[in-house]
Amino acid sequence: MSGHNRRARRPLPSPNSQAPAATRSRALGATGPKTSSRPVSQPAIVSTDVTASFDQQLLEAQPTVTARLRRIVGDPSLAEDLCQETVVRAWRRAPRELPPERLRAWLHRTATNLAFDELRRRARRDEVGYDDDALTGVGAPDASGAGDDVRAALAALTPHQRLVLLLRFEQGLSLRELGALLDVGEDAARKRVARAREAFAAALDDVRAHDTRPTILLLMGREDPTAYTEWLEAAGARVRIQGPDKVGLDLAGADALVLSGSTTDVHPRTYGERLDPRSVDPDLTRDLCDLAALRMALRDDIPVVGVCRGSQLLSVLFGGKLSQHVERHAGNHAHEVATAGESAARRALGTRTDVVSDHHQAVRSVGQGLRVTATAPDGMVEALEVPGRRLALGLQWHPERGGGEALADLLVHTAAAA
Repeated sequence: MSGHNRRARRPLPSPNSQAPAATRSRALGATGPKTSSRPVSQPAIVSTDVTASFDQQLLEAQPTVTARLRRIVGDPSLAEDLCQETVVRAWRRAPRELPPERLRAWLHRTATNLAFDELRRRARRDEVGYDDDALTGVGAPDASGAGDDVRAALAALTPHQRLVLLLRFEQGLSLRELGALLDVGEDAARKRVARAREAFAAALDDVRAHDTRPTILLLMGREDPTAYTEWLEAAGARVRIQGPDKVGLDLAGADALVLSGSTTDVHPRTYGERLDPRSVDPDLTRDLCDLAALRMALRDDIPVVGVCRGSQLLSVLFGGKLSQHVERHAGNHAHEVATAGESAARRALGTRTDVVSDHHQAVRSVGQGLRVTATAPDGMVEALEVPGRRLALGLQWHPERGGGEALADLLVHTAAAA
């Protein structure tokens, strides 16, 4: 080999030598497996001390950032939301090694941009007149009015509050989707919805100041609601009737919820089974809407009574299954039920009472966590309750067809105490 192609080899340092770290690294790499001649860089590790210091700086900066935002947007609550979003973005994007004065500048710049974006969005919403158009059709028909109180309460809110409520409850956006649309985090979106609902509830109280009756939202299908409205109004309720679609804002303004019976059966897909040919006209869309309303009511501890199909849906919501066809309970079948102790059914009806049933489906396996509080002589489940709620009662029979006065009184009394 010619002399100009030869390279002088450096002697490897001994383990005890004081060669520089880079030299030792190259030397050790030369003796190992020849996978790559490039040194492998180690991932950067942020020490817990750096993280703690970063957290402390964010905490200390929040008062001044919030004050700046309040001066820009003029709304203390919105300023707090935007400050929280600024902190979230700092955690995601801001370099941890920034000195304190540069981190403060980063926070103030980000907060200012968020504030200006919010003001521009609000200006655009006011220009397009979205709110007036969105009020059309909001408010379920009322048995003694036309749902005007819901529309009046919405009209009393700020444009931003109306937008948040309509997107969340009428359009059905998730908190994540709402946050993405408003360019805020999911937690900030949750807080905005909560504040808008509080404002809506307060506005409803003002609109209804002349009428102290509790409002009960009645979820109906294609059936005549007269028997239900008379049953509830006789107990002192103000009844709002909701058709077979999503309840939207009407549930937010309700003091209680009643899921009516129906001539249609619960679709077996809601509990993971095949359709029995004897099932009558199941309506999966209505089932899913009613299950969503039931879930919302239980989440917010709104008193609930489910009648016949409504009781079956209560069990399905908790994972129960139904018998798609049973005999001897259709056609206004009168029979006795026995109630369980320390239950809402016992408080309203005593130990035993006569009821009227009209159904060909029934609870086969009870949903997890539910309590059976009334049974028929043949062992059929006649009443279910959700422990831990003010009132969440499923009735397999039809109290609106007779003998249900005490149950209506119990519902109205519980709703009025909200």
